[in-house]
Amino acid sequence: MLRHAFLFIALSGVLFFSSCKPSDKPASDGKIHLSFWHIMNYAGPREVLEEAVKRFETDHPHCKIDMQTFENDAYKTKLAVEEASGNTPDIFFTWGGGPLVERAKAGRLINLDAWLKSNEWEQRFIGQALDFCRWEDGIYALPLDLSAVLLWCNQRLFQEHGIDYPGTFPELIAACQSFRKQNITPFALGNMKQWPGAFFFCYLANRCGGTQLFLDAASGKPGVSFADPPFVQAGTYLEQLLAADAFSTGFNGMDDAPARAAFLREDAAMYLMGTWLVARILEEKPEFLQQMRVIPFPMVPGGKGDPSTVLGGINCAFAVSASCKHPELACKLLEYLTADEVVTQWCAIGRLPALKTTPEQENKLPQITREALQALREAASLQPYYDQYLSPRLAVEHKKTTQHLFSGTMTPQQAATRMTQTAQ
Repeated sequence: MLRHAFLFIALSGVLFFSSCKPSDKPASDGKIHLSFWHIMNYAGPREVLEEAVKRFETDHPHCKIDMQTFENDAYKTKLAVEEASGNTPDIFFTWGGGPLVERAKAGRLINLDAWLKSNEWEQRFIGQALDFCRWEDGIYALPLDLSAVLLWCNQRLFQEHGIDYPGTFPELIAACQSFRKQNITPFALGNMKQWPGAFFFCYLANRCGGTQLFLDAASGKPGVSFADPPFVQAGTYLEQLLAADAFSTGFNGMDDAPARAAFLREDAAMYLMGTWLVARILEEKPEFLQQMRVIPFPMVPGGKGDPSTVLGGINCAFAVSASCKHPELACKLLEYLTADEVVTQWCAIGRLPALKTTPEQENKLPQITREALQALREAASLQPYYDQYLSPRLAVEHKKTTQHLFSGTMTPQQAATRMTQTAQ
């Protein structure tokens, strides 16, 4: 249940480290207005967040939340423009990782650490999830959604055509070839926005070299770079998938939504996607969940990566701008956005909360999401999404070079060299 009392020291601490001053003039309606931006603008998450905001406004009648939602890419552009002009929203959506760290370094975010410690709210979060929101000794966002990318399979198509679920990369290539012989697309993929295809490269590089190699390359550790053999080998494996005609026709010019539709129509046998997929299917074709199976991404021959490692990260977190004039109310809203009621509702719509859950809450998750959660818990490590963890400049280069690999306009070595040069 929401806590309705905060220690005075918590509010004082927030005011101190935010370097903000309360607004002297209320809005024309006499209320304090806080702007809140996010991208969870589709059925399920949208309603959960709307209800949380309504509960906050009911308990704080002197405050009004001006909430706006955006599409993913439009949001990134809009937020960057407003930040540059000094009009950053008070509370806003973030994926954590590199972009969040850059904002924290620039002093554009409130450090939530003192507030979290004063009200013991930090203990409610899964440690791995909260780590994506840290920089140095501070916490600069609160995560709500923890996602994992796994291989979703159409059980009926596998069984009907006598094809085994792939556990190794050679078995994956064989499965792709077998499905093509049956005129079935092996993988649904819409890579127009680059991030869906990047999942394949991230997993292949991890299976080849492990999570620590990526972390070392990302941090610029001496003697390690994105041109190391596992990253080049990942590109070579990607070429083999392309040679096996593994993906949807015209995938590089297709958005993710049509690819998902193809998977739901059973035009494709597999779909490498995040756990947010389940919430989408619950809205679009809930009966399809019964014939889905989720499996780990296959291991590669001689790979150094642990086959239990899962690609994942934060898919929804909230930060407070340092320009916010009412940080105590903004932080209070974060409490409502990550409250126990929200966690329960998040489970009910098929999403994985970034907060600790009770058995009763987990029972609300669809069975296949509980299987994904178990894979996440058993993972040797969590491989961060490249485009979340890396600096914005390097993240963009990663998606570009990966799309070049998919289009055949770069060799694996060229892509690795480009990444290394950009990282310098």
